Amino acid sequence: MEKVKSIVVDDERNSRTILTTLLKEVGPEIEVVGEAQGVDEAYRLINELHPQLVFLDIQMPGGNGFTLLRMWKEIPFDVIFVTAFDQYALNAIKYSALDYLLKPVERQDLKLAVDKALRNIQFRLNRQQQIVALLNNLDPKVEDKRIALHVHDKVKLINVNLIAYIEADDSYCKIKLVTNENYTIAKLLKDFEEMFSNSCDFVRIHKSCMINVKHIKEYTKGEPCVIEMRDGRQFEVSRRKKQEVLEKLKN
Repeated sequence: MEKVKSIVVDDERNSRTILTTLLKEVGPEIEVVGEAQGVDEAYRLINELHPQLVFLDIQMPGGNGFTLLRMWKEIPFDVIFVTAFDQYALNAIKYSALDYLLKPVERQDLKLAVDKALRNIQFRLNRQQQIVALLNNLDPKVEDKRIALHVHDKVKLINVNLIAYIEADDSYCKIKLVTNENYTIAKLLKDFEEMFSNSCDFVRIHKSCMINVKHIKEYTKGEPCVIEMRDGRQFEVSRRKKQEVLEKLKN
């Protein structure tokens, strides 16, 4: 495989230096052909050098990494986000099943992200839809948020509003849609809880289940508190979660 051309976009020179140094150690297949410290410079470099992979900082002066991605109708490169902790942005990235690295970047995390990007590039796996979903999820005016789910060798983009409930099953989760579709995903329930932390529609009702309150048919206020979904499925709310769930339902 020929070397993969990449660009590092980060407003901090020290961060760019550290990342390019680490890439020489863990990603010899990657050739850093340029660096940019802002959106405009990155846009010019990308159009000039045509990289296959961009390491993209999210927070930069004069516009963020998402501003840069919106400059293309079709994004002609793969992306690995590199960012300091930003829960809102990270949730949106997780929604879209894209890759990110938290600063300070760890060698092992960088190696995993690079290996995945190299596979995508080698097999021409286009992540355009996932990036478009990410940008839509970040737009507060867009109501139909979508989540990317890895199903076998494909990525399916699912409208979040269609999710009725999610149940934990060891190291997997079973997702039930209101359309009667079912998906089993290699994620923990806490991963979905983090993803939906900014959503007023999802609530965890006990250690093994979270539900979309939009799809509740009815519930009892007594003891035990039982919720019935529109598909007839019933769930008992744990005592510890009861008050939180009832507050969510009132709102």
